[in-house]
Amino acid sequence: MMAPIRTVGGWLAGMAAVALAGMLATGCARVNAVWDAATGPMSSAKTEKAIYTAPVAQGDEASSDYAPMPDFKGSPVPAYQPNQPGQAFQPALEPAKIPVINVFGELDGREFKTLPEGGDYGFQQHTFTDEGYDSDIAIDPTGKLMVFASTRHAEKTDIYLQRVDGTSVTQLTNDPADDAQPVFSPDGRTIAFASTRAGSWDLYTMDLDGRSVTQVTSGPSQDMHPSFSPDGKFLAYCSIGGKSGQWELWIVNLVTREKQMIGYGLFPTWCPDRGVNRIAFQRARQRGSRWFSLWTLDLVEGEARKITEVAVSSNAAIVSPSWSPDGKRLAFSTIVEPAQMSKGKPRGQQDVWMVDADGGNRHRLSDGTGINLAPCWASDGRVYFISDRGGHENIWSARTEPAANWPMAAKKGKERSPNASTGGDLRTTVGSGDPSELAK
Repeated sequence: MMAPIRTVGGWLAGMAAVALAGMLATGCARVNAVWDAATGPMSSAKTEKAIYTAPVAQGDEASSDYAPMPDFKGSPVPAYQPNQPGQAFQPALEPAKIPVINVFGELDGREFKTLPEGGDYGFQQHTFTDEGYDSDIAIDPTGKLMVFASTRHAEKTDIYLQRVDGTSVTQLTNDPADDAQPVFSPDGRTIAFASTRAGSWDLYTMDLDGRSVTQVTSGPSQDMHPSFSPDGKFLAYCSIGGKSGQWELWIVNLVTREKQMIGYGLFPTWCPDRGVNRIAFQRARQRGSRWFSLWTLDLVEGEARKITEVAVSSNAAIVSPSWSPDGKRLAFSTIVEPAQMSKGKPRGQQDVWMVDADGGNRHRLSDGTGINLAPCWASDGRVYFISDRGGHENIWSARTEPAANWPMAAKKGKERSPNASTGGDLRTTVGSGDPSELAK
């Protein structure tokens, strides 16, 4: 992307990005968030009216828990005035309907012609909203801050900042539009995100305090799921609305604003390893299908090379890839039988998996409890994701182990670990209930 399934429920709407990309701008709801991403008629209507709302610190620890965070206790920010240098602004929206995009890249759903902390998996809950849903989690390079989208205070998603070990949150955006799919720059000083504030899904950047908002892309197309290049000079993203009628992969130079299409797919994520110029993404096995697999491509002189299918499942869609900090592994989500929907969300089991960048050593990270979507790999080795295992779609994390420490699939007739690798054959069946099915 990735609006929610709502963004795959919210992210399935981000992972149907703006429906698979838009919605991928999605919580589990958004995970079917953005992924809810886009479910209304497309509109390119713009408005000249602009407003600015200062970020709001919230929570019991709003005053004490944010020593390293910007101080928002100063004087109220004046209303936006034209031609004032350095002043951020947010265009107000007319009540036009923006398409919701799910994790399958569909617009408005239309196909295109409490567990205890720790335990066996080391699960840990980081947000605790009981209203709305959280989605689109991203962790900063230090592993101390997380930024995410949420509907905890409004019907549309806004972007929030929180310490991974804290409970107080700072609201960075507050406007009538959807703001989703935030991501940190490699230096941790900038946040890129997708928003409908200008009438369609476009890309923006802002500082960590929610100020200095800058629009990066514009136009009638739906642009979603930004990802920074390792040097912070480019954004990769997915877009739909062009002549191809498909989700396309693009890169944009943040200085010159020069854009270039590099292929087809959804929810691109740039590998953090500077030694390789590589992007992971999801792509439908057949045009118009919800059956996605995981791919990578290398950028060589601006052209896509070594386009490789890394992981595919015979009974599940593979969506929302996220690189490990060293660029050697990928985390992703699986959605069993993605074509089967109920109330706008996939009915099948949804879990988080890991795989080596070459497609080997594939393991399931989540335990089959509830919905588990939109993973983000942090610098401390933990994988953060959206889950409703506690009753609401909140942010959780689980520890990972070095690949060498994972038990491998036992020989036929022997007992197998629930997380055992399937032995290198990526065209395998993802279990829909009993974890032991994964090793069959």
